[in-house]
Amino acid sequence: MRKNSFRTGRYRLAAAALLLLSGVSAQACEIWRDKELGVWRGNCNLRDFMVGTTFIGSYQPVLVFKLPDLRIDKFEYFVSGSQIDIEADVENIGGGNAAASTLTVDWNFGNPLTGTQQGTSQLTVQVPALPRNSSRRVIVGSVFVPNTLQDWDLILMGITDPPTVAQPVRGLITEADETNNVTTDTCRWYGPNPDTSTGPCN
Repeated sequence: MRKNSFRTGRYRLAAAALLLLSGVSAQACEIWRDKELGVWRGNCNLRDFMVGTTFIGSYQPVLVFKLPDLRIDKFEYFVSGSQIDIEADVENIGGGNAAASTLTVDWNFGNPLTGTQQGTSQLTVQVPALPRNSSRRVIVGSVFVPNTLQDWDLILMGITDPPTVAQPVRGLITEADETNNVTTDTCRWYGPNPDTSTGPCN
């Protein structure tokens, strides 16, 4: 019995090899995909070889998730007297659409004469939904220099889709890249005797 089983198995392997190498008509085999089990199934009736065979081949589904990727492209400033209006260009450079999100901007004024900082606060603005490869300018808010007697440096740190209590590692939106959400920038409000070593806010 063992000898016959060995021979039968050998003949079936030989028949399968001949099927692949000799280009047997596709009508000799029925092939279909079993979606529930994730395999390819086949049933061949090789009359020329007096052999029938059944085979199963696994396949690996490939899922490609296209995720959004939010970041701040740049800040824009508009100076009117002691007031500085702040706007931000937020863009989605990912392959998927982004739902509406939040942008937070921490700001403070640096005193270039003393190297100290003051007026630290945070502004929060809603960013509308952004389709992939699109951008939107949003109004962040307005700040006022402490006085008009000297230069002041406006220091910003903006975060798109910032972390929350529910999502402390990332924001509410799952992004292709979570490392490019933070952007910093500095501009100088010029007083009567400006030091132009730092670029102006206007």
